[in-house]
Amino acid sequence: MTTPTDSPAPAGSETTSTTRRDFLKLSALALAATSGMPGFLARAAAQAQVQGGAKTLVVVQLTGGNDGLNTLVPFTNGAYYAARPNIAIPRKDVLGVTADLGMHPALRPLMGLWDAGHLAWMENVGYPNPNRSHFASMAIWHTADPTQAQRDGWIGRMAEKIGDPFCASNLGATGPQAVRTARFALPSIDSVNGFQVKLPAGLEGAFDALLAAPRQGEAAYLSQATRQMMRNTARVQENVKKYRAGATYPEGRFATQLRDAARLIAAGIGQRVIYVSLGGFDTHAGQRAEQDELLGTLAGGLSAFHADLKAQGLADRVIVMGFSEFGRRVAENDSAGTDHGKGSVMFALGEGVRGGVHGSSPDLETLSDGDIIYRQDFRGVYAEALERWLGLNAREILGSEFTGPRWVA
Repeated sequence: MTTPTDSPAPAGSETTSTTRRDFLKLSALALAATSGMPGFLARAAAQAQVQGGAKTLVVVQLTGGNDGLNTLVPFTNGAYYAARPNIAIPRKDVLGVTADLGMHPALRPLMGLWDAGHLAWMENVGYPNPNRSHFASMAIWHTADPTQAQRDGWIGRMAEKIGDPFCASNLGATGPQAVRTARFALPSIDSVNGFQVKLPAGLEGAFDALLAAPRQGEAAYLSQATRQMMRNTARVQENVKKYRAGATYPEGRFATQLRDAARLIAAGIGQRVIYVSLGGFDTHAGQRAEQDELLGTLAGGLSAFHADLKAQGLADRVIVMGFSEFGRRVAENDSAGTDHGKGSVMFALGEGVRGGVHGSSPDLETLSDGDIIYRQDFRGVYAEALERWLGLNAREILGSEFTGPRWVA
């Protein structure tokens, strides 16, 4: 797109020049004060008609290294109970999903989705040369690059391929590396309620007057773009305000993020990926109490989210995919917890998911330095989401060909 060249101000017209500078300054100020959202709102509203029916992937990050063995429990495996005399999930408590595997009891809110065939577990997921460092391992999952050579994230690269820097967003104050691109950062949204144009107090009238004044060149271009942005912002805000939750969400930040995700999706603003996080999975001590609560928070939030989408008539447009940077070691430690491990489980849920357990369970008799040996590269799970759900070329985004379980229906 070519930006028109500004026309010079009339000779000797300091008033005109000053007004023009003020207008540009105020316009920039207004744009900057929109929670990083004006472009997103403008594009979203403009594309709503086109992309309103597009599919959305909601990525859930379980920060800290979730223990996969106590999430999808190998309850017939004696080695599991031998390695975890204090923290193993008793067989009587697991929620059976196969003859040998059962879900943690705190995941009961998801049993309805399992029974309906809308919940998938991907077993033994990891990457080559696993790294037990939180920072390094999370960077690997975010960039989809085990060599850590990439600085941009896999969702950021997706946005660049689509050609829209506002097709994906993070719900939270700080954007993860997954949404970073080489040229820009995708929006991080702390609160959907904050999506509005805000001017510094007392300047609203002056801004309106400057916006209404005739302009030429660069100022005219900016004036037109600003007016369009404000119209589109108002339109999206109206759509967001129309949202009425179709389910009761639990209290807490995670559930609030999911409710905000539902609001964005229901507003029909064309988000392809929405990123949310749930932290606290670094369970070195007292794991049962901590992980039990966290998995309950996870399941309660996701169950409400799906019920809400179903009530909105949007359940067939949304898939949730969850991951953690690594699993925990097989054996418990002296503090009734587990230390950093390697492979773990991933999950996906939604009406577009092919439910079931995909992949073989960890071999607890053959370990790698006390850890399970991964069998499924996580990039194969990403590729399935990119190719078969979002309809994108996964190779272009991930940098190579990866195959994984066919977890998308």
